[in-house]
Parts: sequence; structure tokens; C-alpha cells
Amino acid sequence: MITEEQFLRYEEVRASGVTNMIDIVRVGVLSDLNRKQCLEIMSSYSNLKDKYLTKESK
Repeated sequence: MITEEQFLRYEEVRASGVTNMIDIVRVGVLSDLNRKQCLEIMSSYSNLKDKYLTKESK
């Protein structure tokens, strides 16, 4: 299960534009997430975004 903190670290890297998000090794280094966590976030991105980012705008 991906925590809010993990998702937000991934999202920070994504929003920065510093790397191609397909480069899981680099994303992992920049976000301090392992390969499995990165892949889980990628496969569930929409649901996690709704769960963790939508609440910030409410």
C-alpha cells in the first residue's frame, strides 16, 4: 500500500520535470522509493491522485 508521503514524494519528482518518469531507477533515487513502489504508484496513479491530491484542494 502506498502512503500519502510516498505518493507526494513521487509527485514532487513528477511535477519538477527533472526526469522522465519512465526512468524508474532515477525516479526511485530522487524520491527515495523502491522499484515496486514506483510501479505501484504508476499503475494506480489516478486513484492515488484522487485520494491524496484532491483533498488538498478541498
